[in-house]
This record gives sequence, C-alpha cells and structure tokens, in this order.
Amino acid sequence: MEREVVVTDFEIKMRDTTKKRLIILVCVICLFIGSALYLIPLHETQHIKAKMTEVTNAMSCVASALEAYKEVYNQELNSWPHCDGVITIRTSLGVIFRKEAKDRISSITVTSPRAEEIIITAKIKGIDSRVDGKNLTLTGKRSERGILWVWDGTVPSTYAPRNKSN
Repeated sequence: MEREVVVTDFEIKMRDTTKKRLIILVCVICLFIGSALYLIPLHETQHIKAKMTEVTNAMSCVASALEAYKEVYNQELNSWPHCDGVITIRTSLGVIFRKEAKDRISSITVTSPRAEEIIITAKIKGIDSRVDGKNLTLTGKRSERGILWVWDGTVPSTYAPRNKSN
C-alpha cells in the first residue's frame, strides 16, 4: 500500500525560508572569516610598530642630545662625538635610556664619517622576527635650519618611521 504524501503550501514556504536563512548564515560566517583574515595581520603590524616606538624614541633622544652638543661643543671642535654603546652615550651625551628601550636595542652607536654628517645606528632585538637583528639608522646632516634628520636602515619600510617632508 502506497501512502500518499501531501505537501501543503505552508511546508513549501518553510523550505524556502530555511534555504534563505542558511544562505544568510553562510554569508555572515564568510564576512567574519574575511574580516579576521584582514584584521589579524593588521593588528600584528601595529603591535610591531608600537614596540618599534621604544627604539625610535631612544634614538630621537640621542639626536636631541647631539643637537645640543652641536650648539655647545661642535662650534669649537668642528667634530661630533663617537659613542659606542649605551654607557658611552650616557657619559658623553647625558642620555639615559628607559628599560623598555634597552630591552629592544641590542647595540647603539653614534659615528661621524664626515664632519657634516652624524649617524645613529641601533640594532633591534626582542620585538619580532621581521625586525630583530635589523639596523635602524638616523642620519643627521647640517642644514640652514640646524640638523636635518633622515630615517633609514635595514628595517622593512612597513615598520620604519617615516621621514618628515619639509
């Protein structure tokens, strides 16, 4: 004996509604996955940049001390100091690094290959494998308005500070 299955209009409408709900659910899940795939790398980049700020702030403090040094001593000596390491920078220029900066810098030097140029170089550590072991340099050149500082180095440009355009 065969049984006759009767499908009402209500059941047909419910099947269509269920399909629509399923499609909407899949779309919402895809949106969440897409936004996560975009936001996670963006968050990692911002996290590395935030840690790099400790390094750039320390180097900027050394640059400020060198500008003061230029005003006081460089007029007579016509030379820049040579500093190799945190201790030498502290004793020669009076710059004391914060603990966070010391944790992010494995070595820092101040050199002057020519009388008109000064280079601050910091080797980075303890931030991320993308920047650890790389050098960040801040090069200063004399100009009419004092010293013009330019960021450079082997740090990927995504994480390096931008040079200000005057």
